[in-house]
Amino acid sequence: MTGAGAPAETTDQVGERRSRPRDLIARGVLTLALVGLVVWLLLSNVGELSAVVDALGNVSLADAILLVALTLLSQVLIGAQLAATVPGLGLGRAMVAVESASAASNVIPGPSGTATRLAVLRSWGFYTEDFARSWLFTSSLTNFTVLAMPAVAVVLVAIDNDVPSGVFALAAVALVVCVVAVWVVVRIVRSESFARRAGVLAGRAARWGAAVARRRPTDRDFEEAAVGFRNDLRTSWKTLGTKVMFAVLGTYVTTGVIFALSLRATGLGRDALGIGAIAVVYTVVRLLTIVNFTPGGIGVTEALYTSALLVATDGAYESQIVAGVFLFRGLTYAGPILLGTAALLVWRFRRSWRVHPPAEPAGAAAVGAVIADREPPE
Repeated sequence: MTGAGAPAETTDQVGERRSRPRDLIARGVLTLALVGLVVWLLLSNVGELSAVVDALGNVSLADAILLVALTLLSQVLIGAQLAATVPGLGLGRAMVAVESASAASNVIPGPSGTATRLAVLRSWGFYTEDFARSWLFTSSLTNFTVLAMPAVAVVLVAIDNDVPSGVFALAAVALVVCVVAVWVVVRIVRSESFARRAGVLAGRAARWGAAVARRRPTDRDFEEAAVGFRNDLRTSWKTLGTKVMFAVLGTYVTTGVIFALSLRATGLGRDALGIGAIAVVYTVVRLLTIVNFTPGGIGVTEALYTSALLVATDGAYESQIVAGVFLFRGLTYAGPILLGTAALLVWRFRRSWRVHPPAEPAGAAAVGAVIADREPPE
């Protein structure tokens, strides 16, 4: 602890990756085993694999071009969220950062995407506080959207259709969680003392979850981070709230449109499944996969979408459904990996963007490192 009047400790380090090679290998093996099991279960429910291939082959060139364009649009909207919340970054560098992070999170087990995003931003001279503020702001809005949208979809569909009670219950629980989360954020904005208490509690939970046993980050570090987040949130919402909210909603809706068009392109017509039912499936599965247990949710996400769609169609149209889900996931899971590979090459070789990471308060750096699943810097 520094004495009164003494300069605060600073650091220019990002922090080492927490995962050791053997841990990554173990997670990778478990992920591959899970994915293999899920894919086997999916394909075993399809009468003829050739029918799935035929359905994919029936995708028209116009549909393919439209789907790729929408996928690129969704990625640009994600980049716009980062560009808006990190002043001075710009859309070009924001796209490199988010695509690099997406590629990492879709391939490497664990919260590798946030760690990659922090490393990229620090290499360009931005502070850990910039990363943390942007991540907290955009992820909060994204999670609120994911929690609230199932209730909206269910209400709209229930006007003219019967909705299973289980779906109603899940949407209601999600809405309650969303309301509670909004209440907590409002309380943080209105009360500094509440923000301090919330910061301390969040810090203790984060340290426990990350198994951090070092001197930093302390309760005081998380308390100061929460107060800083409160002040930044008030300013950010006044100046950027509408813009970022539109980008978040735009990303969510665009991905939903990609899902619906993928099913239509592979032969699942309106007479088989209406757009309302597709919206309910999309919003509910997005809610169920708000936390991913495999990189990018691979395996689990496909299983949930396929199972939900088969239930909605009473077990019919298996081949078209499996083909549509595979097409959708090929665009939204494999697509960012390809874009991210190119982005990582740009980050690696675009030397003019790189600077030495600036020194910053050690406490803020430690909090950011825990958020990004890195070892707090010494």
